[in-house]
Amino acid sequence: MASLRSFASDLRHFAKYHLKRRVFDHPAREHELGLVELPFEDAELADSLRRLSDRYDVDRVEGIEYGGRSHPIFVVTSRRKDNRRALLVLSAVHGNERAGLLAVPEILQRFDEESVRLIVVAPVNPVGAAELSRYNGDGFDVNRDFVRFETREAQIVRDVFEREKPDFVVSLHEGPQDDTFMFLNRYVDLELAGRLADAIERGGSTLATKDYFGRTLHPPGVAPMSTAVWAVSWLWAATLRMKATGMWCDDRGVPEITLESSWRNPDRETRVRPHVDLVAAIAHELAADR
Repeated sequence: MASLRSFASDLRHFAKYHLKRRVFDHPAREHELGLVELPFEDAELADSLRRLSDRYDVDRVEGIEYGGRSHPIFVVTSRRKDNRRALLVLSAVHGNERAGLLAVPEILQRFDEESVRLIVVAPVNPVGAAELSRYNGDGFDVNRDFVRFETREAQIVRDVFEREKPDFVVSLHEGPQDDTFMFLNRYVDLELAGRLADAIERGGSTLATKDYFGRTLHPPGVAPMSTAVWAVSWLWAATLRMKATGMWCDDRGVPEITLESSWRNPDRETRVRPHVDLVAAIAHELAADR
């Protein structure tokens, strides 16, 4: 009976997270899967970004209205315009996965690769980030909207992507697994992924040996897009017209990594650190790629 209850629960979760774009009609909070809240204030993020305006262009590109106030989306861009390579970082596509968003100020402070143009969208889903919700103000999962582009949040990501033409994309997420791992699309070289995983581990993070689907990861921390995974993602897009950023970038021939730290860990630094380390490591690899 317990296994049947577990199966039914797993099936409900799968349908909720993978078969629906609009799950609610509001930014509902999650009360399952053991998510530990990390405190976040959008005013503090805005202040920290503006303090970096001597090094970056900080643009408030949109205000998403919800609850009687405007929730800002910022696009932060390196000042130099002659960079050889461009790296796009997406934070808080799912608003309750706050570690990647909290990592943004440190990512910007640490970044020092002059030959790489850094572009950060923070947060992609500002209402969800403020409300501790996976969903936007209308109850949509933004990371399922990269076919129809019905949400303003997905449209902004598309617009930034088309304008900046990035060479690499990183999307900062969290999940219910115990440790940190990376989903890769087909254009991420596996040797590169191994070096990036090593950089995350050297920073003090523990790499997951399984992803949250239960797949064993060899090497730890690396979940490549196999032919079977690509086929399922293609079918998902073709039938339900749902697509996440990884597959959307894959369609465009651009490597994308979705980093998943563990939202079960109560320690802020442990959850934030791998996001900072991954972006720094990718920037270093892009700079070294002659």
